[in-house]
Amino acid sequence: MRRLRSFTIIALSVSLLAALTACATPLAEKVIETVIVTREVEKEVLVTQEVIVEVPVEKIVEVTPTPLIPVMVSVTDAALEDDALGIQRQRWLLEQFHAIRPEVIIDPHPYRYDPQTFSARANSPLEDTYAVQLTDARRLIESGYAADITDYVEDIPYLAACHPAILALAQDAYGKIYGLPHAANGMGLMYNRRLFEEAGLDPDKPPQTWGEAREAARRIHARLEGVDGFNIRNEGALGGWMSVALMVTFGGDTVQSVDGRWVAAYNNNAMVAAMQLMHDLRWQDNATTSDIATWGNYALVLDFGSGKTAMTIASADTLGWMIHNLDDLPIDEIGFGRMPNGGANATLGTGSVWLYNPASSAETLEAALAFDTWREFDLAAFEHAVQLQAGHGELVGLPYINIFTGEYGQQRAAIVEKYANVPVANYANFIHAGVAVRGEPPVAAQELYEELGRVLQQVLAAPNSNIKTLLDASAASFQVRVLDVINAKNDVEE
Repeated sequence: MRRLRSFTIIALSVSLLAALTACATPLAEKVIETVIVTREVEKEVLVTQEVIVEVPVEKIVEVTPTPLIPVMVSVTDAALEDDALGIQRQRWLLEQFHAIRPEVIIDPHPYRYDPQTFSARANSPLEDTYAVQLTDARRLIESGYAADITDYVEDIPYLAACHPAILALAQDAYGKIYGLPHAANGMGLMYNRRLFEEAGLDPDKPPQTWGEAREAARRIHARLEGVDGFNIRNEGALGGWMSVALMVTFGGDTVQSVDGRWVAAYNNNAMVAAMQLMHDLRWQDNATTSDIATWGNYALVLDFGSGKTAMTIASADTLGWMIHNLDDLPIDEIGFGRMPNGGANATLGTGSVWLYNPASSAETLEAALAFDTWREFDLAAFEHAVQLQAGHGELVGLPYINIFTGEYGQQRAAIVEKYANVPVANYANFIHAGVAVRGEPPVAAQELYEELGRVLQQVLAAPNSNIKTLLDASAASFQVRVLDVINAKNDVEE
């Protein structure tokens, strides 16, 4: 018996027919297999030397391959000309995906989401898949700008691993899915691990609630001379931003849309609780700087970096800026925990989600989803992105919200840890907190921050402030001066 291997199927057929002819003359022809050939393949055939009375002949039928029908998919957020790292990443993605789905043609567009101009842009041809801020997705879904992709993604394992509080931001009130969340970040508790140890606190277990944070602040201030337990930035609009960040942890909205008109809603119980917290830290616990009413951004980084402040609230961007700009920053001493919970299990933050054009065809939607799920969720594609960042000297491992749970979430976290160039283990409490993400005020955000900053300064400047009265007066004034003007302008445009 002879074993023939590693021939293409066409070449093998010629050899096989020759061998059979040498053994006997075929009396009949019987087609035992029809092989549709669209490419060269390898096949193993056993040939014996026995005499064959009736010889089965394998007949090869060559056919012309059915041509692939191209599907064009337009996507936003193309790499910009001056972004060398982004261009390298984009080139790799397009090449790799073409090998997987050669019929899909990806057409990257440079557009970046802007909440102020999106509605106008949406009236022109919208890309088949477009990235928006995670916290704006629900509003765009309710406005009819996104396609229902529930039937397309019900078998995608990544969505089963997505944290429910994050996935909910890409769903409607009935649980239908309209987008693929793929990144999230937000405010957290930045704290000094060394000061925690010196005060007898566990640096691996930062405060999880505001009650625990107050207790830790009191303890640090009492035991460590010259150290403030907790401070926040409160210079100008920064105080308003901090106030909204605190309010989000207690629940509540800043501004609401009622019958198509913007209404000030920040004079609520959640904002009262947020400002009461800062009032008590200042006037009851004596755990803040006496200058907190005007404590600014630069004061934060200097005092925190030098160990004069044990805790504050900040974003990963703040920590990244400190690492890049403060030469003597003791980075190994900095911990990052979840935003202490006031009852809403939420943080002020942002993120990104891919939405889909409801006017796109079913074939285009399927191809767009295939591209997005592969580039965002495939572990090899994810590792390539992280490795590329690290190779170009970018910070890898800064505090982020791991929006995935279970084994898949652990696998993604392990990839980040593999290439991290910051002490990512110090941020574990934040990364795996599983908090919901709430967005910035939907309208007049800067004006609102400035207004709330003035209110917080009044609260911190006097030990007996009536917080609810101050907020009621502020909201009434803000409604007339800012929101009613916006409402009137919208009425004219309509």
